[in-house]
Amino acid sequence: MTEKENLIEKAKDHVKNEEFEKAIKILEDLYQLQQSDVDVKNNLIDALFAYGGYLNDYYVLEYDESINFFKRIIELDSENYRAHYNLGIAYFNLNRFEEALNSYKIALSIKPDHKHVYYNIGLLHEKTENLENAIEAYEKALEIDPNYIYAMHSLKAVRLNLDSNVKPKSKTQEIKDNIEELKSLLSMSKRVRFDMIQEILNVNKKTLLQVIINWGKKNFCEIDGDYLNINKESLTQFFEELNQNGLGI
Repeated sequence: MTEKENLIEKAKDHVKNEEFEKAIKILEDLYQLQQSDVDVKNNLIDALFAYGGYLNDYYVLEYDESINFFKRIIELDSENYRAHYNLGIAYFNLNRFEEALNSYKIALSIKPDHKHVYYNIGLLHEKTENLENAIEAYEKALEIDPNYIYAMHSLKAVRLNLDSNVKPKSKTQEIKDNIEELKSLLSMSKRVRFDMIQEILNVNKKTLLQVIINWGKKNFCEIDGDYLNINKESLTQFFEELNQNGLGI
């Protein structure tokens, strides 16, 4: 094994151990010596993505810092749509909506069939109360994938908001309806993103985290990155708990 290969393997081990800065230092030094080496460049990009994604994680929330790593990827590969997309997410999480939208648009100019970009554009327009634009974005996501459940749910919710004939609900009824919607979703998929659950339940991140911790203590679910995996064996008991106690908050 060559010295370059040894260094790359060492960097990969650092990434696995979440020692991202050590990995990036090794690969950046190697890249400065061998900028034409595609293997070095690709491994550096992978390490930058790993660290940027870690910082942008639901529980880490270091959005400002993650921006630097996605920008570095773009310096290395300006056509990397994933970097532009993730940069947009970081900007969105910081409420820098104009910059987020610009990053999303660049990602789409590189990969026009990226359904997740359209979905996130829809979320952005919802956040800024441009509901007609949100509908358009969700519809475009569904043109790419008609079974994209997150876009289906969001499109339905926005259309309800625009329906002037919908009567205001009591808070109690709203909570019941949210729980029923969550149960319907979990009946179709046992693996759901946290942001989807947060949107359905209409709770803040701190409250959602407490709810999920309580569910975990009862063996209803397990955390897997940005996703919540519902234990199939306890699904019936989980639904009974929701029927009896709601969110328990």
